[in-house]
Amino acid sequence: MKKLYPLTALAAVILLTHGAQAQTGGTYTAVRNGNWHVTSGPNVWDPSGEPPVNCNNCAITINSGVTVTLNTHVTLAGGSSLKVGSDGSSASVLMIPASGGADWATGYNIILPNDGSTPTNRVFLNDGAAFVSATGAGTYDGLLTSYITSGVTTYFKQLGNAPSGFVETTVASNSPAAYGKTLGGPVTLSANGTLPVLLTDFDAAVSNGEVNLTWKTLMEQNSSRFDIERSSNGGTKWDVIGKVAARGQSTSVVNYTFTDANPGSGTLQYRVHEYDLDGRASVSDIKVVRLTPLATISIFPNPAKDYVNVSLPVSEATAGAVSIRLIGQSGQLLAEKNVKGAGGTILSFPVSSYAPGNYLVQVITADGARQVSKVLISKQ
Repeated sequence: MKKLYPLTALAAVILLTHGAQAQTGGTYTAVRNGNWHVTSGPNVWDPSGEPPVNCNNCAITINSGVTVTLNTHVTLAGGSSLKVGSDGSSASVLMIPASGGADWATGYNIILPNDGSTPTNRVFLNDGAAFVSATGAGTYDGLLTSYITSGVTTYFKQLGNAPSGFVETTVASNSPAAYGKTLGGPVTLSANGTLPVLLTDFDAAVSNGEVNLTWKTLMEQNSSRFDIERSSNGGTKWDVIGKVAARGQSTSVVNYTFTDANPGSGTLQYRVHEYDLDGRASVSDIKVVRLTPLATISIFPNPAKDYVNVSLPVSEATAGAVSIRLIGQSGQLLAEKNVKGAGGTILSFPVSSYAPGNYLVQVITADGARQVSKVLISKQ
């Protein structure tokens, strides 16, 4: 899935990524083992010094025979490059450990913005002796590409541990990184390289004995289809119960739905498997629904005028924490009650102040199983 996205000015990319002004130009070479960044004393770099964290049109090389441990964040923009390995005579290694960072500025990462530069920002492993390892990397660590759409930065992890996709600092995809945790050369990773489809907001809810699945994508390139998978044995075996064609190409939000009209009974798990035209795949989070005993809850009166009542059955599911939500006609949360051990009780919601129309009552148990029921609010 390769595409170059037009972005706003490079300065916006840099500021949104790390909040500091980039330094333009420069050549930097790592000539000895050690950490990428030190606060004082000898460092790994030749006399030109350490590259700035926001580097514009920079050329960085880790010489053959040198191992550098990344312990800071670096943005390579404006046609910048990082070359691991110089002549292939001996191993050249970039190590990316766990930072424990809470955002991109505190993580150990190298970010390649898709800023439209020529040549594109890139990291290339120069030869067969070049190697990058991010096996111990954390959430905001690794090698990533970034894109800006409508002022919002999206990050895709190319090398490192899951999660792989982010909108700003919010996790949007828990799939593995595009190239895994380790990578050997020769190979090039570029800012406009292979990207996963960014699938988010996957949800599953029971309604009238059916399971309604919804999800959306924030970006698609060469996406092929979504396989809807269901498991009735705790994830040991997954069955494909349907397929949904993907949009294929999109830089805006696309909403998808699928209804499992014959789910059976018991506790079920659902997930969505996305496949690209080039064979790459990513998978959504897993959602749990329970067809029994939640299917025995009752909503009355329906239509409702002053109050709507939710009667919860006595069961193992309702013995724990239960959340009951009243959802408005535009999907907004109008009211919520969180209770524990509510089986055999009736919970009431006042509705006289709401406009006539169809509303939803959503019941969610502690394990994430949920049921959605429609209720009509009427003034008659």
